[in-house]
Amino acid sequence: MGNTYEPGRSKWTGITGWLMVGSASAAIGCALTPVSPYPPLTAELVFAGASAVFAACWVVASYRARTGPLDKPPPPAGYRAGDERLAYLFAIGVPFAVAAALVVLCTGSSANGKEIERLDRVGYAERKVEIVRLAGEPAFTPPREDVHGWYNTDLVVRAAFDSGPREALLKGFETSRSPEPGMRVTAHFAPAHPEEGVAERPFMTRAWLGDPIAAFFGLLIFGGAAAITKSFMDPSDMENLRRFRPGTHLPALAILLCGLVLLLPVSLEFPVAGFHRLSALLASLTPVLALTWVVRRRY
Repeated sequence: MGNTYEPGRSKWTGITGWLMVGSASAAIGCALTPVSPYPPLTAELVFAGASAVFAACWVVASYRARTGPLDKPPPPAGYRAGDERLAYLFAIGVPFAVAAALVVLCTGSSANGKEIERLDRVGYAERKVEIVRLAGEPAFTPPREDVHGWYNTDLVVRAAFDSGPREALLKGFETSRSPEPGMRVTAHFAPAHPEEGVAERPFMTRAWLGDPIAAFFGLLIFGGAAAITKSFMDPSDMENLRRFRPGTHLPALAILLCGLVLLLPVSLEFPVAGFHRLSALLASLTPVLALTWVVRRRY
């Protein structure tokens, strides 16, 4: 035992460790904002890659600051000033890392993203239109548990363009009540650009995160998960996390790196035998798996 050493802690382990956590937090924040509305998700990948590099630096710094021998009594473990901050970062980071991966999963294609940007520039937005006539018999879907009934039919609507009102056919339009001529419904068009046409809804990308209702429920769900995670953390947990343990941290870091690799097909928009969305879904599980591994090693 006298010649056996274990990784230790130094100024550089603290610096590289906080840089690792900070870069990962920045990557999560960029994904949730989102900074990049469509692939390639440059900012997210840069920060995530930086976090992986700093993780490797942290491991190296821990080995360079090794202490020993192991049969020598270790310094007393106690509460450190950074433990509480680190506890909150991990409690918030794990659930929101899952959320960030799910947001990346919902990222649309670059073609759709560029098309939405172009439509935004010409003023394509949600506005009221008037039903001129029905182009088919409305099909009614009866209500179910927690779901209201709705009508689906083809409609001819009149949109108020700057050059004058124009009629447009909307196929498969859904309304909450039976549609009839003269009723006003919501559709998307650009008043100054009639050539862009009229549509019930535009392409969907991560822009849905701008919806305050979706943001509220997202924060409620993942904020609750963060609170539950924080309730299981104490200073001794943070002491174990701050001090590099090969058997604990190397597998956890490998799981997180695997999650980053699984996000690359969607982030860079290259297909993987048609399963690039599935890989992003699997990536959303890796933060929880890494935390589970660390917790299991604790007991």
